[in-house]
Amino acid sequence: MKPLSVTIVAVLLLCRCGVAQTTQQIFERATAALRAGDYASAEAGFSKVLRAEPANVDAMGNLGVVYSRTLRYARAIEISKQALGLSPRERGILLNLGLMYLQQDDYARAQPYFQRLHRLDPKNTRALNLLATCLVYGGQPAKALELLKPLADRDPDPAALYLLGVAYSRSGQVEAGQQVFAKLLTQASTKAQSSFLLGQAYYDSGRFEEAEQEYRNTLAADAKFPGVHRELAKVYISVRRNEEAEKELQSAIQQDPKDQNAQYFLGALYVQAGEYAKSLPYMEQAHKVTPDSWAAAYYLGKATFKLNHAKDAVPLLQEAAELNPDEPTVFYLLANALRAVGRAGEAKQALRRVSELHSTTLDAEMKFMHDANIVGAR
Repeated sequence: MKPLSVTIVAVLLLCRCGVAQTTQQIFERATAALRAGDYASAEAGFSKVLRAEPANVDAMGNLGVVYSRTLRYARAIEISKQALGLSPRERGILLNLGLMYLQQDDYARAQPYFQRLHRLDPKNTRALNLLATCLVYGGQPAKALELLKPLADRDPDPAALYLLGVAYSRSGQVEAGQQVFAKLLTQASTKAQSSFLLGQAYYDSGRFEEAEQEYRNTLAADAKFPGVHRELAKVYISVRRNEEAEKELQSAIQQDPKDQNAQYFLGALYVQAGEYAKSLPYMEQAHKVTPDSWAAAYYLGKATFKLNHAKDAVPLLQEAAELNPDEPTVFYLLANALRAVGRAGEAKQALRRVSELHSTTLDAEMKFMHDANIVGAR
């Protein structure tokens, strides 16, 4: 009987080796598809690997990259966090998680991942720049200066210099910021590039008049410089010059029909102006390419509702509420849409959420005032 038992074990081992080898082959093919930009094949491959090996961290991490590149940030973040739970020091996953939040301008949530990455690898310039980015735009420019100042005496890359200049400007050290920007301009390869970088620096510092002038200088130097029309439009939106913003966004889309941000900004601009029919093609495109954006779902839902299509608006507004459960305007509009289609009970629940959010805000404001009075009394 013993030889039979040994034979059975040998067969089982061979089967396991065959499965493992097949899984590895699937993983390698999915990785090749990811590199080639074939995200559908990559997603199918990594998903298949995970069905066979649910704790495969590499497959999880790569599937997170697939979701991120196809703009499904909620799913990308979920699976990347699962991978990080299994491998807390995995630098690639830390980087990707931070970048996913950063791509959504969520600096507070991105910052801890870049901090951990910077601690694990202090010489990693990219990690330092990304952490500084979160600090600068997350309202902590002084802390960003602590990171970036030591680079000033070396030969920092343009990204670090740019962040250093913005950090100085946002800390009220305007002259120091201007000196850094002057140094940055000497590194720019063209007049258009230098003006564009300076325009971004002025915009980030809230100096919209100077930003407009630099973006105009960019166009004068190179009328086809990538992204300048969109960035100039953002300046006009900030100062409520909507007609000029509309013109620049249309130019941006004409120059690059795949400019997702320009599509979103133009659609949102039309919604805010009450031009709902004009907004639809742009918001539909924005919602299609950024399915995890609550704002895209909200603006599309609002336009749809205002055009008297409440039934179609409800699922869009529900989606926006699910993606951002802390925004009262979403729930208020959802309540109106639900009431319009006769779903009174659900409308009441949505309005209850509006009240809860306003109460939470009021409590926070009262706590702030209470704490401020205590500090003032001291």
